[in-house]
Amino acid sequence: MTRFILALGVILLAGAPAAAQQIAVRSGEHETFSRLVFMLPPGTAWTTERVAGGYRLTTPGQETRFDLSRVFDLIPKTRILSVTPDVDARSVFIATSPSVRLESFPLPIGAAVIDIVDGPEPNPPIPETPSAQSFRPLPDRGYLDLYWSKPAPQTPAADPAPAAPPPARIVSPLALPDARVRTAERDLFDQLGRAASQGLITMELPKQAPKEAPEAAAEPGPDAPPDAAAPELALQSETVIDRDTASAFARHQLSQSGHSCPPDQDFDILSWQTDKPAHEQLTDARQDLIGEFDRPRPEAVLKLARVYVAFGFGAEAKATLRSFGISPEEAGPLPVMADIIEGNPPAMQKSLSGLTACDGKVALWAVLAADQPPRKADVNFGALLRAYSALPPNIRALVGPALSARLIDMGAPDVATTVRSMLARAPKSDKGALAEIDARIDLNAGRKEEAARLLDGLALSGSPAAAEALYTSIETKLSLGAAIPATDVDNAGALGRQLRGSETGARLIRAEVLGLGSTARFDEAFQTLSTWDAARFDALKQSATSDLAAQLGRVPDDGRFIETFFRHRDQIPPSVLDAGVQVALADRLSEAGFWQSARDILAAETRRSPPGRMALARAALAGRDAAAAYSYLGDLPGEEAAKLRGEAMSMLGQHSTAEGEFAEAGQTQSQLDEAWRAGNWTLVAQQGSETQKRFVELFAPETTPPAEPQDVVPRGPLSQAQQLISQSQSEREAFEKLMEELKAP
Repeated sequence: MTRFILALGVILLAGAPAAAQQIAVRSGEHETFSRLVFMLPPGTAWTTERVAGGYRLTTPGQETRFDLSRVFDLIPKTRILSVTPDVDARSVFIATSPSVRLESFPLPIGAAVIDIVDGPEPNPPIPETPSAQSFRPLPDRGYLDLYWSKPAPQTPAADPAPAAPPPARIVSPLALPDARVRTAERDLFDQLGRAASQGLITMELPKQAPKEAPEAAAEPGPDAPPDAAAPELALQSETVIDRDTASAFARHQLSQSGHSCPPDQDFDILSWQTDKPAHEQLTDARQDLIGEFDRPRPEAVLKLARVYVAFGFGAEAKATLRSFGISPEEAGPLPVMADIIEGNPPAMQKSLSGLTACDGKVALWAVLAADQPPRKADVNFGALLRAYSALPPNIRALVGPALSARLIDMGAPDVATTVRSMLARAPKSDKGALAEIDARIDLNAGRKEEAARLLDGLALSGSPAAAEALYTSIETKLSLGAAIPATDVDNAGALGRQLRGSETGARLIRAEVLGLGSTARFDEAFQTLSTWDAARFDALKQSATSDLAAQLGRVPDDGRFIETFFRHRDQIPPSVLDAGVQVALADRLSEAGFWQSARDILAAETRRSPPGRMALARAALAGRDAAAAYSYLGDLPGEEAAKLRGEAMSMLGQHSTAEGEFAEAGQTQSQLDEAWRAGNWTLVAQQGSETQKRFVELFAPETTPPAEPQDVVPRGPLSQAQQLISQSQSEREAFEKLMEELKAP
């Protein structure tokens, strides 16, 4: 009777239709193709075919229900016009525009990738079958592979082999028994069926009953190979240790660098919240924190810290862990996540080092916790975006600006734009966070004016990001050469003193100093520098001093420049100035005649550099020390160095050498002047002014070839006298014009 019931149950299960699965459909847009990704479960067979007006994707093995509600969230209706369910639940119709073709391939996770590519279709589409999935992590998946990358082209075989059946679900890495224990399997199956009928165990049976094999084939001969056995219901036994080992191995995957990837549950912030109000959740989490003998219960403390993190209270979460003495091993990634949410530099970056390539939620937090932006090739962007989209809206708004900034620094602004879109679609999206991300994207794209307008609005919003937006806005306007309004300067100074001791406060003081310098309020700017105690942020203070000195060097009024420079000379030592600023100030001082001060503003290291040597040469020329100027220049390459050598040689009276140096520098007029001084009448006759050419023609007749003797006509005394008078008059006129030309400024 028991066996009859089991057999009847198997038949009923085989005849029952499988419930339709919900298949998510994702999309992505590329320059030359549009992509659809059908998230089919592993082992699902699928085919594509060309039909009128587009293509059809079919899953012949089972009924499915495709979620097409968000197909066009990220792609336009250019190549793909519509995606709709077809005549049955097993297929979907993709309407396309003309002159496109379909390319498809399976992902190792079982998904079907459909690319609608520009260009005509060379061959009919080939049905695709998915490949098996392994517990091991995938190789280098590339940059946004799920939506953007394309597999290497493969040439199909002439006679493709029939598609292999879908692989069986992997239960354990243990090997299955072979045909030599078939009798034991049959007895074991009987015993398991009896225990199941008594309610002692539960069994997971296949959806279709195995076919009955003939009696002759039921017992293979002793010489038959193991594969010759008739197919039957495969059974597998495993111990508790086998089960736990297999599940742990599947859960703790490895990253591409070989690091162990922690499970998603350690970063699943959304699961740490409930539908109750925040105060009720916190009240519930504070219960039972202390156990027997007044000792903290670590699991209860960790639960409270997770609730704090879920609501954005990172400081409270870290204080809870610290107060109850939770060790770093027990706390796991919670302190790092708390610091990231609070906007502080993470204190335990090494705990997430090397995990940016993991295919899980840890990829997001590993990118945010890294000391330096990781390489794009080392980041699993698909996992990062999935983890970000799974965050609660409040946490999404807190980490979104920092994440977008990190992505832009990595050279992935398109992913930052995707993060911005995810944040914008969240319910009750944070407008301030959106404005901050938009400003960063505009800055990266070079749209500084648009970014400055967004930052100005954010600076007046009173949000936590207002202070950072204020100094970023001032820095952006300074890079455009604009004068900073007095209200922005005053606000930066007030906020900087209010946040004294923090990096944000130091950046605001720097913005105040440079804002004052942008409107030539140098006395106030140097006074602010003198009262700025920046022991922890000495690099910021030095950069502010160097940039302020650069602003001073650009003051057009020579008198104001000289007066301000020497008044605050002690506050701008060469050691704190950038090399370019030192050279600019030295040149400005040399032009004003303060050549000794120009030498003093150059540090020893700068003097050894080519720009510093040329600055020293210009200072020496300003002091009429041509020999020193020439020694500084030596054999420096370039037109500017040749020009300075020409000036030094001219000052030393070496006009022929100076002429060659000016020719190398491309200084045509200076070369011609030195040729005149050196008596190079040939060059003057060729390139000089009309007055110079006439003068050379009259006073340097050797530059013109003598006439042939047969062409010379003898002249009489009267003709010779008239010729002398005419020549004297011409020479006097040429000399007068030359003197007038030399007197001209």
